[in-house]
Amino acid sequence: MTRRLIPLLFLFVPVPASADDCRAVDGARGSVSFEVRQAGSPFRGMFRGFGGEICFTQDRVTRIDVWLHPATVDTGLPEVDAALKETEFFAVKEFPRLAFASTSVEAREGRQLAHGALHIKGKGHNLDVPFRLQQEEGRWVVSGSLTLDRLRYGIGTGEWSDTRWLGAEVKVVFRAALR
Repeated sequence: MTRRLIPLLFLFVPVPASADDCRAVDGARGSVSFEVRQAGSPFRGMFRGFGGEICFTQDRVTRIDVWLHPATVDTGLPEVDAALKETEFFAVKEFPRLAFASTSVEAREGRQLAHGALHIKGKGHNLDVPFRLQQEEGRWVVSGSLTLDRLRYGIGTGEWSDTRWLGAEVKVVFRAALR
């Protein structure tokens, strides 16, 4: 009798509707760039080293855990890149990684909004990140942009905290394929 009841019990065990599909961010097939105003003109750069994991169910993201290495900053000017790696800016020796982890993600009219925390130079602040998840050439691609206050994270201290020379707002644009 017991042997017949055991298979029946499995009929009443709840099964998840669908499991999350977690994919690695393909740093070789993407970009993370930034723009800040320097002396009133746009100044641009990018980060070459980034990655992480994004999980989703169907076409809705459920979790984001991404990072980038500030030591991979590339402005096209070696002397500026060297300065950005120092203590006044990213302090890459002490803080080799910037990270964002979502606490929740909501869908909004063709876009999604990740709520989470961004950690830079040992400082973590809540941040909402708008983005899109779409299929392109058979791959999932995540893209979006946001604006950060660099001073809130201690980026550009000392003489660089004067926003007349270097703007406080930094626009970040990202795009990455998922593996």
